[in-house]
Amino acid sequence: MTLARIALRGVVAHKSRMLLALAAIALGTAFVAGTLVFRDSVTASARSSFAESTADVTVTPRGNGGDRQDGTGLPATLPGRVLDAATRADGVRAAYGRVHVPDTVVLDGRGRPLSSRGDLVADWPADAGSAPRLTAGRAPIAPAELVVSANAAAKHGIRLGDRLRIMAVPGTFEATVVGLARDRADRAHDADLFLDAATAQRRLLGGPDRFTSIAVTAEPGVPDARLRDRVLAALPDPAGHTVRTRDAEAAARGDAAGASLRVVTYLMLGFAGISVLVGVFLIGNTFSMLVAARTRQSGLLRAVGAGRGQVNRLILGEAGLLGIAGSTLGLALGVALAAGLIRIVGRVGAGPAASLPTVHWSTPAVAYLVGVSITLVAAYLPARRAGRVSPMAALLREAGPGTRRPLRTRNLVAGTSGVLGTGALLLAVRADDLAAAGPLLAAGVLLTLLATVAGAPLLSVWAVRGLDRLLASRSGPIGRLARGNAIRDPRRTGATASALMVGIALVSFLSLVAASLVTSVDGQLERTVNADYFVLSSRPMTEQVARVVRETPGLDHVTAQQTVRADLITAHGTDRDHDLTATTERFTDDFRLAFSAGDTRSTLAPGGDGITVPQAFADEHRLAVGDPVQVRFHGGGTARLRVGGIVRDGDVFASGATYIGTHVVRAHLPAEQMPLDDVYFATAAAGADRAEVYAALAKRLDAFPQTKVRDRDSYRKALHDTVALALDLVYALLALAILVAVLGVVNTLALSVVERTREMALLRALGLTRRRIRRMIRAEAVLIAVVGAVLGLLPGLAWGAATQRVLATKGLDTLTVPWPTCAAVLVGAVAAGTLAAWLPSRRAARVHLREAMAGAG
Repeated sequence: MTLARIALRGVVAHKSRMLLALAAIALGTAFVAGTLVFRDSVTASARSSFAESTADVTVTPRGNGGDRQDGTGLPATLPGRVLDAATRADGVRAAYGRVHVPDTVVLDGRGRPLSSRGDLVADWPADAGSAPRLTAGRAPIAPAELVVSANAAAKHGIRLGDRLRIMAVPGTFEATVVGLARDRADRAHDADLFLDAATAQRRLLGGPDRFTSIAVTAEPGVPDARLRDRVLAALPDPAGHTVRTRDAEAAARGDAAGASLRVVTYLMLGFAGISVLVGVFLIGNTFSMLVAARTRQSGLLRAVGAGRGQVNRLILGEAGLLGIAGSTLGLALGVALAAGLIRIVGRVGAGPAASLPTVHWSTPAVAYLVGVSITLVAAYLPARRAGRVSPMAALLREAGPGTRRPLRTRNLVAGTSGVLGTGALLLAVRADDLAAAGPLLAAGVLLTLLATVAGAPLLSVWAVRGLDRLLASRSGPIGRLARGNAIRDPRRTGATASALMVGIALVSFLSLVAASLVTSVDGQLERTVNADYFVLSSRPMTEQVARVVRETPGLDHVTAQQTVRADLITAHGTDRDHDLTATTERFTDDFRLAFSAGDTRSTLAPGGDGITVPQAFADEHRLAVGDPVQVRFHGGGTARLRVGGIVRDGDVFASGATYIGTHVVRAHLPAEQMPLDDVYFATAAAGADRAEVYAALAKRLDAFPQTKVRDRDSYRKALHDTVALALDLVYALLALAILVAVLGVVNTLALSVVERTREMALLRALGLTRRRIRRMIRAEAVLIAVVGAVLGLLPGLAWGAATQRVLATKGLDTLTVPWPTCAAVLVGAVAAGTLAAWLPSRRAARVHLREAMAGAG
């Protein structure tokens, strides 16, 4: 109890010094707690909503549940005989076929899509008990009528009598809004629009007697689980169906709804991981300086009988209290963050939303586990140093725990890790197989990162001395004082610079990879692609789109591609669920593929019996040109083909693609199983104005908002924008890391000013003005920040260069160093150091000479 009281008093006595460490803990745990609360809230709300509108038992195609599963663009369906079998099962009161088609393009009266991600269109439930509650109008009864959810109507200004255009795979049709509806629990229903059952089957699924699911209602007194077993036993093909109870179906759909916002949760966890990682350096540095400042106190405790373990536990007790306080604050911030995200998601309609945050018991448990654990881990080494303080330190005016031995150990660890990490990177670069190079590359990155962090004190001293020599003529006495302050405690300088180093290393690494990717894609676009235009879509393209593209004047030819799922059977193994690219012989006019053997003539030419495989697949299955390959199409027959060509690795646009002729697919798949086109490549006719053809093609495709056309320049720009968007997300994560690192510099300088009060007073007594004191502190902060930036840039660029070499055979064939980013990092480091020094420098300048000298004495 005595040590506990001392620990509590220690935290209270040094609360101002621990404030930034507390902020780092709270920031990390806030993102962890916010992620868990947001995920649980969305999932729980979706489960509750679906439970209100879900039948006692639901039957769906196995492994599907209504989503598209192949290139036909249609969802998997159940035939009418499955409905008949479910109806005859013992204990069934009634069974209804349902139609749910997601990602359907719906246009308002002005031709604008209601949602960029598509809408869920369903049939109006035949069971009155599960039908949505009409708030206006009536249910749809005619083929050209529909009901719109109240939420969608309010968001898009839809009223009764409005005409909407629905672009489904079987065809486009118009319908009049005759009703608005909400579900029985007064929440928005899971679907956006409702048609009558017959129209939904014909217009959305392409024919009658088809359903995406079957809703089964139990007779009174029959439990859901028993009904599920009876229905499953009555089905003609039990193995081909999934049968769930109400709770299981609601849970599955709720989990799927939560998964639709997976990007948000991953992004938040990324923020949490980055802030926790950098916060460890800040917390460890805080406790290192507190231990050094309280050396005499630790010695006094040892002198009055406290053992090493007790002093150690005292520091860890303070860390635990700090961790609990930071976790509590972080948990509150996390709940508030989740509540804000829930409101945003509900307002923009980006996915399912909840009304209130849901906090399960596991969320506080994880938040406290993370917060307290990282604090204890960060404080462990400073606590050990405090325990090694001699009782004689209580009698000494200037005393501190020995640091020579730990630095020797750290330098040994750094040297060993650096040698092993560099060796792993070199081996990864020289490896011929990506499977072998990947683990070596990962090991090299981790080991060199460990080497840089462990060797940060020594590396920081070298870097400071190097910068001093470089700027010796301009630094003056203030610069030399700042350099001396940075070198005096290499452990503190290294720990502070390490926090910046981690974030900047990741920035430089990803920037180099992104710059190399953009350059590689640009080069390969010029070398490989002959097509003038690319017609792309987020969904398989219907025959209407195909007709519009092919009938555009000024085009020489249009090449279509489809994706086909099949099993490839070779003499040395079977590759299941392989995606094949089906196309025609004009594809060779659009792309110049690089072959290590053979070509595509026997593959894409009419009547050809070949298949073109990538180099990696040929190596894995020991294939050569002319070897037989059986292609077992999913939902169709088996084709016996021969390898016609092997595509060399290293092409971004054909990496991993397996090509097959469209004529082969048509010969072995039923017409209803033929996939829709994924993409079109088009080339302007000789003498045609390419700009005019592009404008005409774009205008004709305006009626299909899910489809976009790009020429070579806009396609290149779109690729650049995709890389830039991914980098922006990463930079947002790393900005947080740098922000926490800047807080670490502020914390270090603030604590060092407190430690050096006597020194500041002496400098003032010797004539150093307050302005020069501030300049000295700013120079020290900038020096530490620049050291952290340099120590981060070097390994980051080395990791990026090694990654580029490893992925050279996968398309990343050009190394590009992002010099503007490197320069911006260095300039940003100077700005960050100047900003971080603002408060500590003002505090140092306010030191009163007489009081400081008296306190030091």
